[in-house]
Amino acid sequence: MDSQWLNKQFAQNPNRSKAGLAKALSLQPPAISKMLKGTRQIKAQEYILMREYFGLPNDGERQLGAGAGSYTLKPLQTQAGLRDLAESHEDWVMPASLLSQRTKAAPDKIKVFQIQENIMEPDFRYGEHVMVDLSDTSPTPPGVFIVSDGFGTLIRHCEYVASSKPPEVRLSANNPKFQPQILRLTEFTLLGRVIAKFQWT
Repeated sequence: MDSQWLNKQFAQNPNRSKAGLAKALSLQPPAISKMLKGTRQIKAQEYILMREYFGLPNDGERQLGAGAGSYTLKPLQTQAGLRDLAESHEDWVMPASLLSQRTKAAPDKIKVFQIQENIMEPDFRYGEHVMVDLSDTSPTPPGVFIVSDGFGTLIRHCEYVASSKPPEVRLSANNPKFQPQILRLTEFTLLGRVIAKFQWT
């Protein structure tokens, strides 16, 4: 199916070339020839770049290189506090059905972070990975969010302070030694809601 899809794109876009696609993917032209013949699989990240090259929207549907019905979750560059996966250029491939049952967010709005602090233990331990919905930046209802305070990127419980004008948010943690903070929305950034975590058993 990979080769059929790619051949179709070239047929529909005569102004595009194998050399141009190879350059967009940082590959040699022979690699494109192998894809067209079906002797080389298209990887998930390559498929995303191909859609961009052919002017197609990256809607996250049917990531061919990752297998039908899969989403590729990409890392997001962050400040200190939570380490993202960007340094290793590591993408996570998840079944589309797994995500669609739990969230309505577009795949490009879901990112993966690795926690680098212990202030939220035992719920979120140092080294665990969490999945974050960047389209949800409002603590209604209250929940666990990734936030940036200008100094670092942190994981905190967040909830609106009732009747506060201008709106204020209470940031707290599981560690009893952490003093909750009450900040205005202009004093920090809500990056997204934590919707899942990955844990070995």
